[in-house]
Amino acid sequence: MKVVSAKVLDKRHLELIRPISKHPGESIQIFIPSKDEENRLWRKAAKEHFLKFYDINDAIYDKL
Repeated sequence: MKVVSAKVLDKRHLELIRPISKHPGESIQIFIPSKDEENRLWRKAAKEHFLKFYDINDAIYDKL
């Protein structure tokens, strides 16, 4: 999945921050999480990022 940022212009229009590699007429899907879902996704991403640097010998974080 690729995350693309956009500015909401009104209820029907978005302005993309960066161009995408789609042609006119092609469809894309937009995922707009609820506030709870957004928080859950941020926590999950933070945990995954943290665990990349976690030392298996450091037992203090074993119950995450």
